[in-house]
Amino acid sequence: MTFTKIIFNSANKIRPIWRLILFLLIAFAINIPLQMGLQQILNQGILRGLLSGTIYFISVVLSLLIQIKFLDKSSFKKYGLNINKTWIKEFFFGSFISLVQLSLFFIILYATGNLEIVGYFVKASPNYSFLEGFFSEMFALIVGGSMEEIFFRSFLFYILYEALQTIIKDKKKRVVVVVATTSVLFGLAHMGNNGATFISNINLVCDALMMALPFIITGRLGMSIGIHFAWNLIQGSVFGFAMSGNIAKVTMISVTMPNNLLTGGIFGPEGSVLLVLLDVIAVALIVYRHKSKNNESTANSNTLVHRLAD
Repeated sequence: MTFTKIIFNSANKIRPIWRLILFLLIAFAINIPLQMGLQQILNQGILRGLLSGTIYFISVVLSLLIQIKFLDKSSFKKYGLNINKTWIKEFFFGSFISLVQLSLFFIILYATGNLEIVGYFVKASPNYSFLEGFFSEMFALIVGGSMEEIFFRSFLFYILYEALQTIIKDKKKRVVVVVATTSVLFGLAHMGNNGATFISNINLVCDALMMALPFIITGRLGMSIGIHFAWNLIQGSVFGFAMSGNIAKVTMISVTMPNNLLTGGIFGPEGSVLLVLLDVIAVALIVYRHKSKNNESTANSNTLVHRLAD
């Protein structure tokens, strides 16, 4: 096999594995030096956090833009980022889904005596106001959630979908395999978080499957990003739960809970045995909205799976 065949496939396109590696290399090449420079210029604080998030955002979007313009020859629309009125509505509906999920989780824990409210509007540090901490947390979570959704739910989806085209000919089966694979990788990416358990890993895979559904249905990332962002914000900065083992800068409600399978312990709701139930509710809301916005035939024909199969 020649060097050219290692890099390019039979269609004279760069092979998916090299596109993935290039995506990561470019993002790291932009992000890491700038983050290191930022650490030298500014001490730890709200401002550095905002600038750090901005750098992270720019590094990922620029890396994706390079892929789109020079390698993929497509558009941001392909990756679910055609931000318009519909996209924004889906973002807010995704946020509503997370609010329903976490409100139910809070009520169940409170009703079963597994949660006690111990304070309100609590800060982790005296070095900033509550509002500064809250909006800093909002910014970090919208950036972090968006970047994870772009990478796991759309970019990696298409990379694997293309890579498996010679192995799995049936396009619908290939979509199922790709979504399952990216969901497992999403769960594995959080294995090193504080308090992670076998249950939390399985739960995060289920979370990923649920967040992939809107993208598969609509081809847009609005709802997926809304779910991801609002879940992290509400669980941490509203209800005071841990966010995959991390603690928010501020929280509207400070709670104390026992470390058990119902609460999820120090990992937070993603470590709870209730999470699968919450994800089932989310899936029901996603499907209900999709069917209510489209008649049966239109709903089935407009899915990403259907478009890929054409």
